[in-house]
Amino acid sequence: MNTGEARRLCGKRGSSLVMLAIVFTGFALCIAAAIGVSRDLTVSSECEAFGRVWSRAILSEYDIHLMDDYSIMAYFGNDDEVSSKLDSYLNYSMQGRMNAHIKGANADLTGYELGDPANFRKALKLSATGIAVSEIINGRGRESRGLDTGEGFDEEGRVICNPVVIDTLPSHGAGGSVSGETLAEKAKSVGDESGLAGYLSGAGTEILLLQRCFDNHVTTPDDKKHLLVNEWEYVIKGSMDDEANYRAVRRRLFIARNALNLAALYKDPAKVELIVTVAETITPGPLGAVTQVLIAEAWAAMETEEDLNDLYQDLRVPVMKSPDEWKTDIGKVLGSDKVKKKLDEESRELLEEKSEEIEDLSGKVTTVTQFREGLNYDEYVLLMVMALNDNVRLLRIMDLIQINMKYRYYADFNMMEYYTGVRFTIDVNGKSHEFEDSYK
Repeated sequence: MNTGEARRLCGKRGSSLVMLAIVFTGFALCIAAAIGVSRDLTVSSECEAFGRVWSRAILSEYDIHLMDDYSIMAYFGNDDEVSSKLDSYLNYSMQGRMNAHIKGANADLTGYELGDPANFRKALKLSATGIAVSEIINGRGRESRGLDTGEGFDEEGRVICNPVVIDTLPSHGAGGSVSGETLAEKAKSVGDESGLAGYLSGAGTEILLLQRCFDNHVTTPDDKKHLLVNEWEYVIKGSMDDEANYRAVRRRLFIARNALNLAALYKDPAKVELIVTVAETITPGPLGAVTQVLIAEAWAAMETEEDLNDLYQDLRVPVMKSPDEWKTDIGKVLGSDKVKKKLDEESRELLEEKSEEIEDLSGKVTTVTQFREGLNYDEYVLLMVMALNDNVRLLRIMDLIQINMKYRYYADFNMMEYYTGVRFTIDVNGKSHEFEDSYK
């Protein structure tokens, strides 16, 4: 082999070694790149898995008192606190994980505030799962309180005066109530408790919560501490004065029952005939028609007072009474100061002179005092609550929860500081991972 051939052979061998080195270098680079991509994918996959776990960890910190008292799941926090917790989870879970470069977590809880009526309504739907609406009707768990007979407010009236408490209430003083006339119309359309069952079958979950968790003047569902005595009544009236709520509902009950009793009275021929006869006896002539109206209204009002006494003793009162369900007689009506003061002097004299004759007439109308059917206090008040504007009703129930949580557990409790979901972002190896979860 000559020198030229040797040189060419050496050149070929050198070129082959260079190509082989290039190939091996490229292969090594590919392996390194694959390892990097694999590492990034592994880290990303771990972040996704851990992120879901961290979301659940945040949600698992729901307030136990909210859960026990109202079956509502929500946790206390804010963006900074949740971000700090997530950073701790990140450092613990991802430490030493394939040289993962972590910038930290950034939580954004906007839109998950329990104080948002939409979120609160969702939380209620979750809490009501599996609970039958029939519990509203049968009064399961509610007991009579025996506070009074409806003639007075026997408990110490509480008034919420703290401006901070008032200003942070979810309702923010939203107005709205229900009139006694509206209650009368609702009661007519419903009838007795069997009709109420059908009416409430489509009731919102807040009605069920009201029945299960809040007091009214006549019944209570539990032995927990309640700041207000008249919580159902607060939902109807919305006053910071507990006694004002009681009296407002009592007035509406009186107006409704009085209208229903007056209608029942005029539908009873025997009572109408008796009223006409008595009126003509004590007020002869054209003014007798005025006396008829006076007697009818006074009789209906006296019957209504008896009805309210029964309702405040947790008894039932029929919506539209039949003749044999009437409890008062005309003799008591004519003997009342309410009637005597409105009669002229001549009519009062005739009333005294012909008292025996009138007594004989009134004895022809029989009465009973015990009712097996009808609506009780809870059911009449529920009709008023149902007639409220949906948003007003929901907001005032939210008020009651906030008031009681302050009273029982935390003086600074505020629904806007409790959340029903979590949303956060973490940056790992230059890639952003977003997570969002809520109670389901």
